Amino acid sequence: MQTAIGGAAPGATLLVRGTCTGPFAIDEDLTLIGLGGAVLDGNQAGSVVTVTGAVRVRLHELTVTNGAGGNGGGIRNDGGTLELTGSSVEHNTAGGGGGIYNHAGSTVRLTGSTVSDNTGHSGGGLINFGTVRLTGSTVERNTSTIDGGGLYNNFDATLTLTASTVRDNTAARSGGGVYNIFDSAVALVGSSVRGNTAGADGGGIWNDLDSTVTLAGSSVHGNTAGNDGGGVYNHAGSTVTLIGSAVRDNRPNNCGGAVPVPGCTG
Repeated sequence: MQTAIGGAAPGATLLVRGTCTGPFAIDEDLTLIGLGGAVLDGNQAGSVVTVTGAVRVRLHELTVTNGAGGNGGGIRNDGGTLELTGSSVEHNTAGGGGGIYNHAGSTVRLTGSTVSDNTGHSGGGLINFGTVRLTGSTVERNTSTIDGGGLYNNFDATLTLTASTVRDNTAARSGGGVYNIFDSAVALVGSSVRGNTAGADGGGIWNDLDSTVTLAGSSVHGNTAGNDGGGVYNHAGSTVTLIGSAVRDNRPNNCGGAVPVPGCTG
């Protein structure tokens, strides 16, 4: 498979069948289309897929699994625009971004895709320093040994979820579902954050250090924190805006932290 990638002309499309064992490096425009449940297997030898440079890479109908990297067990995106459609990133492990690591200046778009059952120290499912957009996608059952069980958004990063779900993720410390920090922005439109757990604060969402979270037509419910902010933990000059959205049925409370969330009660 790596030989085919290296020999492909820029902008080419490769059809993938069966299980291909990597890891794989991509440094030019390329589309990979999976046929009949195709799998990219990292063989525990690094990030399954590494994208390098200002290139555009599309992964369609593929499962990315069994990766183990310092950053990005499943996918490491260093400077590219990466699009996943109808794909799954699952059962990968890394220090940062168990499933996906998105570097500053990079873009990841997931459409009809799933990030599940990955493990990382920070960002069990995904860690983002650039731009990430999820549409009709699910982030579920990921685990962080520190913060950001599902999604970790950091240092001027932008994370947008549309018609998507973040559920049943776990962080040992804070931000069971979403961890947002350092001048970063999260927007949820018609999406839900539910059933996530944090050992300390922010079972559903942790928002801190001059960052913003905006929820429009969305819900944060059924999340649990060991200490404060079962649904949302808002702190240190940060803002959470609820527009036609509900934060409800979280434990031990719906909203916590030093900065109140207008419209959030209980």
